[in-house]
Amino acid sequence: MNCWKTINLSKDFGLHRIYIFSMLTMIITFIIIYLPIHFVYPQVEFKEGQFFFFILVLVTLIPIHKLFHVLPLILSGNRVNFRVKYLTFIPSLQIKACYSIKKSSMLCSLLFPLLFITPLLVIAGTSFLPYIHYFCILIAYHIGMCVPDLIFAKLILQAPKTSYIEEFEDGFEILVHKSIP
Repeated sequence: MNCWKTINLSKDFGLHRIYIFSMLTMIITFIIIYLPIHFVYPQVEFKEGQFFFFILVLVTLIPIHKLFHVLPLILSGNRVNFRVKYLTFIPSLQIKACYSIKKSSMLCSLLFPLLFITPLLVIAGTSFLPYIHYFCILIAYHIGMCVPDLIFAKLILQAPKTSYIEEFEDGFEILVHKSIP
């Protein structure tokens, strides 16, 4: 297999640019979601209780997002390694596929958290209307977290159909079969 392209977001785009783009996406998403909801449900009185539960969900959304990346890989039969790495005193979950992954499986893995967690947050927000402002923040935060996934997905979509994706420490490599003359 030959390497068709290497994707490293920090080198290709710069981490600061990705963080700024994610933050702008969060702010714009919150505005786009919150304003219509405020006009659709003007009679709802927003409650400020359950703030600690909101913070708990906000913090656990990151590992849940990562685990939802893994679920399609496991269901498609790929082996995945889990490792907990500590950044000073904060645990970080690292997930890496053991082998190369088909392009379609990788796209499914990248988009699954966005397509599954976000609708769940929307349903939960409409179920608990007094706390919908918290859910608007969670939805915006989650969509902002999905920005790097969407960038990866866009770059992977440009790859040949029969390509495989292999993860390395800083990003992904898109591999294609050698053409034998």
